[in-house]
Formats: sequence, C-alpha cells, structure tokens
Amino acid sequence: LFYSCDKDEKDEVKKVKIGAQDNAATGGFYSVAENKVYTMDQGFQNQGAIDIECFYEAAGGNNIAIASPGTNITGIFTGNSSVENWTIKNTTYFNKTTLTVEQFDALAETDQLIETSYDTAIDSRKAKDLKVDDIYAFKVEAGNYGLFKVTEVVQDSTGSVAFEVKVKK
Repeated sequence: LFYSCDKDEKDEVKKVKIGAQDNAATGGFYSVAENKVYTMDQGFQNQGAIDIECFYEAAGGNNIAIASPGTNITGIFTGNSSVENWTIKNTTYFNKTTLTVEQFDALAETDQLIETSYDTAIDSRKAKDLKVDDIYAFKVEAGNYGLFKVTEVVQDSTGSVAFEVKVKK
C-alpha cells in the first residue's frame, strides 16, 4: 500500500482581525512575522514584534485605518501602555494596489507579485478609510513585503477591521 501526503499547493489563508483603540474584545496590534494579534498592554511588552495597529479617527477621513507604531499617531491611544510611550516603534508602509480580489486570492506566498505590488513612489504610513475588498501592499521595517485584502470593516473607536494577509516567502 502507498499513501500520498502531498501538500496542497495553495498556502493556508491567514485571517486577521484587529480592533480599534476602544475595542475591549479584540486586540489592536499585529505582528506580521508571528501572525499574532496583541492587546495594547501585550504590544507594549512586545514592542519590537508589532508592525501594524488599528485605530479609528473620523477627523481627516481616516475612519477605520491601520498604521504602525512608527507613524507617531498621537491622542488616539491612552494609558501607560499607549504607543506614545513605546521605545521601539517599527514603521510599516502601505499603498493601495489595483489588484483584483481574484488576483489576490490566486496568489501563493512565493509569488513575486507580492513584492512588486509595493510601490515606493506612493507609499504611506497609513492605510485609511478601509473598505471591504481593498487590497494594500505593505513593507514592514524588517524588510518583508506583503499584501492584505480587507474582508470586514466595523467603523467607530470600538470597531475593527478583518483582513487576509499574504507575506512574501
């Protein structure tokens, strides 16, 4: 008897949900390398691991947005563990892509398109006013490239954003 243990060619989909600053149920800080969500207090204890944070701010049209600790956003997070008090503030850059949902879904984490979708000419330290099916390219401070596709948005400071993420291997 022979058994096959061939792995499916498709990568496992990484689904992430992070909450805005007043969301008590869902952590708002994400480590790309660890594929792990942290609360603000946990993020404070693991500052070097955090690449992405979620926040809500109606002023300026940010609404539900993601950024990174290195964006130096002030007046949003409060308390002793506030990002303003962090000593390590990784910076992640984002840019909205023209990729379709179908193109994103078909990508494997080894595809070069993940890296080449990132455009330094239009990068930003925030991905703001997120909408379902938006696809953003990003580059974390450690140099890794990735893409994320927004799958759910709940506006408000108690809101959240959910996305699928693919990081270039």
